[in-house]
Amino acid sequence: MSFRLKSADCNILECLAEHRVLTVSQVAALFHKSQQVIRRRLRDLEEGGLVEVVGSELGRGRGRPENSMGLTERGIDILKEKGLLAKDILYDKVFGDSLSAADHQLLVNWFRIHLKEVERLLPRLSIKVLAQNSPFLPKGQDGRIVITDCSPVPGSGMKGIVFWPDAVFAIANSGAGKTCLFFLEVDRGTETIASPNRDMTDVRQKIVNYQWYFQSGGYKRYEEVFGASLRGFRLLFLTSTNGRFVALCQLAHEMEPSNFVWLTECGRLSADGASAGIWAKGGNLRAPQQSILGSLCCRAPLP
Repeated sequence: MSFRLKSADCNILECLAEHRVLTVSQVAALFHKSQQVIRRRLRDLEEGGLVEVVGSELGRGRGRPENSMGLTERGIDILKEKGLLAKDILYDKVFGDSLSAADHQLLVNWFRIHLKEVERLLPRLSIKVLAQNSPFLPKGQDGRIVITDCSPVPGSGMKGIVFWPDAVFAIANSGAGKTCLFFLEVDRGTETIASPNRDMTDVRQKIVNYQWYFQSGGYKRYEEVFGASLRGFRLLFLTSTNGRFVALCQLAHEMEPSNFVWLTECGRLSADGASAGIWAKGGNLRAPQQSILGSLCCRAPLP
């Protein structure tokens, strides 16, 4: 029997383009379908030449690793033919196997999936996400992706250091008429925490960049992007291990001002969801952990 593209298949292809790589369990969570149904459809799409296995990663729980899927050239062409993806987008900006760190991307994707679950459980909230590796992310006048910026480095003789978060998102509360801005940094433990020579790429420098962004009001440019008035932001660190979580909390706690820096680790995220009281504000491990939603704090684990 020849392969036939179903109407729902384009949603899966578009989702794979946006997230670059996804596991079966991630696709199932995004579409609220059983893994069996999604696995069967992805197998059909693979046999049709539209998707392919690009790696094998550990899932949320214990057990066998899961295959991670990405689009093929033909899958990308389908999206372009249907007007769902700009024709001038390069294949390498969509391929899953062109990513330098697929495991990092999958953790970013898990966080985004948890945000969608929060939005589903709390209809008063609207969440808009701009992710670094999305081929749909618009570019600014300088040709850089819209979430890229440049932080000055006082006393270094450098004009500035380019930095970009893994994702930027805004949560709008229709009931309160309020929009909150967030920057996401997913940490897999591969970067130096704080090098003796103040390396421009270590985690400490990331926090310095965002301190400048906070104090200078540089984040205000996102008011136009999200169409809302913003009175600050929170920088979220999601770590892959508890040991790394503790180490980054210590770093943040020592770097005043840092109350805008909130941290958690993927075990807490998986168990309770992004909206639960899982976040260490300012890296303070002695204080009760808080929710990024404040009074709307709620558990929102994935089904």
